[in-house]
Amino acid sequence: MKKGLFLLLILFLITGCKNINKSSYEDLIASGLYENDKISFKNKTSQGYSYYLPKGLIVEEDLNNNVTLKSEKYNMYLYVDIISYYHKVEDTYKENKKSFYSKKIKNGDKFGYLEINLIENDKYLIEIMYNYAKIEVIVNNKDIKEMLSYAISLLGSISYNDKIIENMVGEDILNYNENEYNIFDTAGNDYRINYDETNENYTNDVPDTDLIN
Repeated sequence: MKKGLFLLLILFLITGCKNINKSSYEDLIASGLYENDKISFKNKTSQGYSYYLPKGLIVEEDLNNNVTLKSEKYNMYLYVDIISYYHKVEDTYKENKKSFYSKKIKNGDKFGYLEINLIENDKYLIEIMYNYAKIEVIVNNKDIKEMLSYAISLLGSISYNDKIIENMVGEDILNYNENEYNIFDTAGNDYRINYDETNENYTNDVPDTDLIN
């Protein structure tokens, strides 16, 4: 374990770790981004980018920058928009007053948004976009903050390899088109992902210290 991660773990133990349930959404986002600014370690590398996968999540599939992740209870979907990053597409999100929760995210020159919508009964769709990548997951209300912590931890850790991306774009390797998924759009009630309360095949082989306890 790297020295920085060890010191961070000790700090969490001393302070009693984050009390997720008592934190606001804003606090969870700010805390997650602050912690990722202190951690340079990455344990996953993909097509033109790398990131830190928190313990508690596993990668089930990685296909053309569309990544399916699993926690013990939920499927999470990560979309990384290399083309928007390459062209430095600007923020177009407008906060939605009709949503359960809607907020723009700004951290230095990086931006994004968090939008949470009630889908049915006690199930909520979390859509969080940051640094040209987006995670979607449907959860029960009691799990919103825990899954949000996972999501912002991962999104805040993403680093892009400009040289590789430039070569990929120049050689037209990505093959993106106008019908590709747009991370700047929100799904709202027109969601495409499935809620899954059980992951019978779930195993976690990531040895690194997570940011959630």
